Amino acid sequence: MNQLRKDYILDKWVIIARERAKRPSDFIQREKTKDSAKLCFFCPGNEKTTPPEIERVEEDGRWIIRCFPNKYPATTEKKDCIEEGPSANMAAYGRHEVIVETPEHDRELGDLDVKHISRVLLMYSRRLVELKSMEGIEYVSIFKNRGKKAGASLAHSHTQLIALPLIPQIIKEEMTNLIDEEGKCRLCQSISSELKSKRAILEDEHTAVFAPYASRSPFEVRIIPKRHVSSLENLDKKEMKSLASSLKKTLEALNKSLQYPPYNYHLHLGPGDRDFHMYLELIPRLSTWAGFELGNDIIINTMPPENAAEHYREQINQ
Repeated sequence: MNQLRKDYILDKWVIIARERAKRPSDFIQREKTKDSAKLCFFCPGNEKTTPPEIERVEEDGRWIIRCFPNKYPATTEKKDCIEEGPSANMAAYGRHEVIVETPEHDRELGDLDVKHISRVLLMYSRRLVELKSMEGIEYVSIFKNRGKKAGASLAHSHTQLIALPLIPQIIKEEMTNLIDEEGKCRLCQSISSELKSKRAILEDEHTAVFAPYASRSPFEVRIIPKRHVSSLENLDKKEMKSLASSLKKTLEALNKSLQYPPYNYHLHLGPGDRDFHMYLELIPRLSTWAGFELGNDIIINTMPPENAAEHYREQINQ
C-alpha cells in the first residue's frame, strides 16, 4: 500500500509509492566516463588556471587537497543597501569557494581512504570557521555536486562553500521545529528510533546512518552524529573520523551497486551558536520531479527507504 509520510522536523510530505516500486538495478544511470584528454582546471600542473589559492593540504611535497575562490562566484564581497517591499533585494554578499578533494582526476570522494576523507572534512571545518567569522555572514552552505545531472560543471571531484548574508528558510524551519513539546530534540529521537528500524544502514559509537522515513529521493541517506552537536567544527577527532568512515562506506555502497550515480550532498549546520543538530543529507539524483511534485511540493518516491536501506546493508556487508 502506498503511504503519505511526514518529515521528522519539517511540515513536508512525500508519497512512498510501494505499488510503483522499482528494483535497484532500474536506477542505474551510466554517465560518460571522464575525459582525461581535456584540460582540467583542477588537475596538478594547472594551478595557475584557478584563482589564487587560499589553503592546501600537502603530502610528500605535493598537494592532496586545495581550496581557492570560485572563478564564477554566486556571492561576492561587494555590499549594498537592502531594498524592501514587493521587489525586495540586497547584494549577494558573501564568498564562494571550491575545495578540490584529490589531485587524481579519475578518483571520486568515496574512492579515497578514511584518513584522506577526514582531511577533506577538516578542510571544510577550517573554511567554515573562517567564513562564519566574516562580518555580515549569517550562514555557510557546504555542498557537493557529483555528475552532470546533479549540477556538476566539472568532473574532477570537488566541494563548494557559499557564505550567505542570511539564514536559508529550510534551516530556519529546522531550528524552529527541532525541539518538541517536551524539550527533546527530534533528530536525537529519530536516531534512536531509526537504528531499531528496517531503515537502519550502519552505525558506530559516534555516527548513525539511515534512509529517512520520509525519503524524497531513491536511496536518500542521512548521516548524523549521535551527539547533539550544532556544527561541523564542534566535532572532536574521533567523531570526525567516524563521520569520514560512515561517508566512505555509504558512497562506496552507492557507487558499487549503481555504478557511480549522480548525487548531491549538503550539510545542515547550525548558524552561529544556535542550538541545532547537524547532519549530512545525501541525495542521489535518480528521479525527475514533474508537475505533481513541483505544483504541490509533495514528492513521489518509488524506492521505499526500507528497500533502499536493505540494499545499502547488503553492499556494505559483502
